[in-house]
Formats: sequence, structure tokens, C-alpha cells
Amino acid sequence: MLRALVREARTASGGALVLAVAVPLVFLHPSYQPSLTHGSVGIDLSDLALAAVVLTGLWTLRRHGPGALAAQPVLWLLFAAFLIWLVGSIAWATHYDPNYPLHSRVVSAFKYVEFAMLAPVAALVLRKAADRSALLLAVAAWSAFLTVVGALQFLGIVNEFEGRRPVQREPSYIGIHELGAFSGVALAIAFASIVIARRSRLAWLAGVAGGLGVALAAALDAVGGIAVAAAAGAAVAARRGRLGLRRVLVLTAIVIAVAAASVSLRGSAVSAFLEFLGVTPASTQIDQNVQSYSHRTLLGYIGLRIWLDHPVAGAGWQESHEPAAFEKHLAAAHRRFPDEPNVAFPSPEHRWGVQNGVIQTLADLGAVGLMLLGLVVAASLRVAVRVARAEDDERAHTATVALGGLIVAVAVFTGTGLLPGTSVEAMLWLTVGLCASLAV
Repeated sequence: MLRALVREARTASGGALVLAVAVPLVFLHPSYQPSLTHGSVGIDLSDLALAAVVLTGLWTLRRHGPGALAAQPVLWLLFAAFLIWLVGSIAWATHYDPNYPLHSRVVSAFKYVEFAMLAPVAALVLRKAADRSALLLAVAAWSAFLTVVGALQFLGIVNEFEGRRPVQREPSYIGIHELGAFSGVALAIAFASIVIARRSRLAWLAGVAGGLGVALAAALDAVGGIAVAAAAGAAVAARRGRLGLRRVLVLTAIVIAVAAASVSLRGSAVSAFLEFLGVTPASTQIDQNVQSYSHRTLLGYIGLRIWLDHPVAGAGWQESHEPAAFEKHLAAAHRRFPDEPNVAFPSPEHRWGVQNGVIQTLADLGAVGLMLLGLVVAASLRVAVRVARAEDDERAHTATVALGGLIVAVAVFTGTGLLPGTSVEAMLWLTVGLCASLAV
């Protein structure tokens, strides 16, 4: 079956092959890419890969017409409106903050737009089954590579960003949350194969690599995402009249195994957060260290306070990182979180950001920005759900992958932030494009 998939992928269009070849370059941490830098502007392999992808998309548009873009005009109007709003928010950020770093923020905004172009290009070039097979094969193969590297880091054989630190959560060559997101999308391929009953070696490869990758990253936002993705897959199977006890048990067993492995690597962080919430009595002093989840709760609180200052339009692109936005709320945050160490609070030396995609979108882009982004995601999910109910197993399988992958991407986005040039953002927009490609 895997050989048949490879043969099918060989008949993919040139545009789809360019997109598939770009996957390893786009989903690779900048530390492992050669780059050219001039001031705040840097160009690396992922930028070149994305430029090739966009040019391929334009070529496909000219030669074959708008395809899926024309099938979902509302989605693409919302997509364009969101990006215009994001770039336009730089204007009011400069108005509110005289020290706003305009040049670097303009560069980062266009970096975000660059990665977002994965969505319309994927919708354009993934026109047939062979095109989609090429992309899924690339995702599964790169997931397997990243997981092998992560496993070698876990065993202390291969260095990670800070040297050899075995028997802990690992970033592979992409980053911890990024590995969780990418592995979760690979695991969504296996979930789709289970519920649509398309057995193949690709499903085994994606399932093993994806499951181990999520466990090694131990990013609990990704774990939550795969749990919801599995539930969505089960709902698809039920709608198609194929949900049996065996499929439910297999999906449940995979989610429980991955979650148990992830929690085992995050035991101290979970325990510290339970103490922070007062669920369990404090057993250790935490005043000298920043604890992951309590820190994120603190940053989320400040992010919400920034949003309340500018509820409709937000403070502007990435302004939540700037002292002009967060310093006025530090006194209230200290009163609200008196046991947190000083280093946990944002400062000019520690610009932690919000570290929650939903709250940061509110803080930076306001209710309008979050509404536009939410509508883009909702429109994409609507297409995936509709096609997943179809009788055509190939399209239903791809739609279920897209549905699960987008759920995972949104979950990890919630646990990271609205950030330029990251693999999490790339996966969010790639899965939006995969959903949209099925509209025709």
C-alpha cells in the first residue's frame, strides 16, 4: 500500500511536489538553517522554500484558474481581511506607543503573512488525490525523521538546543511545541485511516512517528488537540455509519498512551500548577523558579488586561511584548499573583509575551482580529466536516486528516501565541489550505 501511495504521489502536479518538498524546510527550526541577515531582516531556507511555493501557486493560478479559491470566496475574503487587519494594526500601535519598534514589527508582520500564504497556495495546488497523497507522504516522512532525532536526544545521543539533556521532553530539530503540533498532524493521518478503514503502511508510519513525537515533546496543548481530533474522527465514522467498538477502543488507547507518556515527562510542572491553584498543598518552595503553567496564567492575566485597554482593535501587532502595554498592569499582577517570583513578570529584560494565541490575538488585534481569525478557522472546519461525510473514501480520508490536523494546530496555537515565522503558524495555515482544497 505504501508503494502504491508513492507511485500515486509521483503523478502529482508540479505545484503539489514543490509544496511537499518544502515541508522539511518550512518545518525546521531556524537554528538549523543557513541564513543571511541585514539588520532586523533575515532570509533563511524556509523563506526561499516559501517563495518557491508562492511562485508555484501563482503559476498554477495562471495556468489552471482559481479552483478551490473560487469555491469558497467567503473564506478567502475573511482570510484577506484578517491579514490586512494584522498589518494595519501597526498603525495604531505606533500611535499608542512612541517607542514601538516600527521597522522590526513591519518585518515580522510580513514574515507572518509569508507563512500564511501556505493556505491559498495549498488550496490551489492540491487539486487531485495524487497531489494530496504527496503532501501526506511528506508530512509522515518528515515526522518520522523528527521523531527519530527526538528519540536520540531523549537517549542522550544527539544534542538539542542546549546540549545533551537526556530523559526529558525534547525539541528534535524543530522546537518543543512545534514538534508537538507537527507530530499531532501526523497522528491525525493515522486517526483518519482508522475511522475511514484505509489500512496502509503510511498510516502505521504516521501513527508511530506522530504518537512518539507528541509524547517526546510532552506539550500538553498538543495532547489536548489529539484527544479532540480523535473524538472528531470518531464523530466522522459515526456519521458514515462505520463507528464500531473496535475503532473507539483503538483511538482511545492511542490517546491514553500518548497522554500518559507526556504527563510522565511533565509531572513536576503539573504538580507545581496544582499547588499554584491550591488543589494540592504546597510541598516545595517555588519562589525562586518560574513554573510553566502558573507563569502562563500570570501572562494570560496581563494579556487580558492589555486587551481591556483596547477591546475592539487591540494594542497593535506584537505590542503586548512592549513595556508601554504591560508595565501599567504589573502592580495589579503582583497583587493578583503575590507568590510568583519577580522574574516571572514581564519586564524590558524579559519580554515574555502572552504565550496564549487566543489572548494574544485579543491583546494585539482586539475582538475584531480574533473574530476574523475564528471565522477563517470555522469556515475551514465546515468544509472538512462536509467532505468527511462524503461517500468517496479518498476525499473523506483527506478531509478527516485536515479536520484533525487543524484541531491540533489550533490547540497548540492556543498554547503558544500569535507569532511570526513559526512552525505552529505554518501548520495552522497549511491545514486551512488542505481543508479548502477539498471544497471543489
